[in-house]
Amino acid sequence: MKSESMLATEKMLDVVKTLLDEQQPESLFPKILDVAKEVLHADAAVLDIGGDSPLHLSNPESVAISISAVKLAKSEKRAVVWNQLDDESADLSKSIVQNQLTSIMVSPFRTADSESGYLYLQRAAREEPFTEDDSKLFDSFVAVCEKFAFAAFDRLRDKESLDVLKNVVRNDGFVYSSKVMADLVALADKLAGLPLPVIIRGETGTGKEVVARYIHKHSPRADRPFIAVNCGAIPEHLMESLLFGHAKGSFTGAIENRKGFFEEADGGTIFLDEIGELPMNMQVKLLRVLQEKHITRVGDNREIPVNVRVISATHVDLEAAVKDKTFREDLYFRIQVMPVMLPPLRERGQDVILLAEEFLTRYGAEYGRGKFHLSRNAEKAILSYFWPGNVRELENKIQKALVQSVHGVVQPADLGLEDAQSQAKDSPRTLKEAREAVEREVIGKALKDCNANLTLAATILGIDRKVLREIMERLGLKKETFKS
Repeated sequence: MKSESMLATEKMLDVVKTLLDEQQPESLFPKILDVAKEVLHADAAVLDIGGDSPLHLSNPESVAISISAVKLAKSEKRAVVWNQLDDESADLSKSIVQNQLTSIMVSPFRTADSESGYLYLQRAAREEPFTEDDSKLFDSFVAVCEKFAFAAFDRLRDKESLDVLKNVVRNDGFVYSSKVMADLVALADKLAGLPLPVIIRGETGTGKEVVARYIHKHSPRADRPFIAVNCGAIPEHLMESLLFGHAKGSFTGAIENRKGFFEEADGGTIFLDEIGELPMNMQVKLLRVLQEKHITRVGDNREIPVNVRVISATHVDLEAAVKDKTFREDLYFRIQVMPVMLPPLRERGQDVILLAEEFLTRYGAEYGRGKFHLSRNAEKAILSYFWPGNVRELENKIQKALVQSVHGVVQPADLGLEDAQSQAKDSPRTLKEAREAVEREVIGKALKDCNANLTLAATILGIDRKVLREIMERLGLKKETFKS
């Protein structure tokens, strides 16, 4: 015979299938409450959802809940059980006795709109208390229902965001929907087929190597090597040997002939990242290689021809460096034939969300953490943050968030963006929000100027008094607020 726990599991799975048919949160949440109460044999159930559209559901209509139990469950970040015999918390024991209960079971419940919700169940004194198996089943049930809730909220995203996301492009390391990135990729496509030196310029962490690899991959040299060199990370005394190679016996430790990066890249592309960090003596030698198209290994007099396309990158202001005599002008003109300007992440609009989701998928699989979603508050925080470290910083924060987040939901705190979240609350992100913010400001000023006289305010605003009342009602403005 099947155990009671197994029967409960099968019943829960059968009922949960019906939740998939619910398309909107307002119809999904009541069903979640009913299913939880039925499957886990609870006498009472409460589902509380915070956020921009708070919701409180109770079955039966009025249930006295233990605030201590809710707080403890949120701190534990999982489903937990308290029975009448437990003496871990005096407050909880008192609540159980006063309400004539056997036990309480509660779990945090997160949605794309809120991280402060909870699902609360209790059994009356006549019933058997919740068991640890019930707690595990409840935990799994909540995790599944949170995913349903995220799916429902995703369908409610405003049309402006959806229109942007319809134009998402995924192309050899690029993920974007912004025009500025579409223009950049179009330029990279043109440059790929031309044998010109290219320099990629932009802030640190914007993805300059991704652009360089894209150009190489779409060039006639795609089947030949791509060698990436970080000029700022090589010690000066090793730089010439690493770039151009060395002959056996040329210095202590040189026990054999060795090719440098330029020889290894022969026929392909060498990517000189942070070229602005090159010492002056190496700038002279690099210029000669670019002009003469051959290298000379350290400790050898032979000239070795190399056929290499050079793509360089820097975040340094090369024009200022030339003026300050820290970068050679002749080398500048040699590498600056075709500049590519890579925009910072903060100028790429919704691309930051696309990249965050891409990193969640990639590292969720790599770390064995499964699928994760950004909460709506996390999205707002990401869009509001300045991203001084650009894509590299975003990738780093997503990796950390995957370790800290629970139930497959990434919140602002997991990303370390609590401050950005608070700023985002006052920052309009959609045209509708921006329009309403302006309406509030202009109408509020008019009402203050005429001591909340609607007729005068309507005259100042150039609209009918009836229209003004309708707008105030829509925005939730009360004229009493503006009386002096």
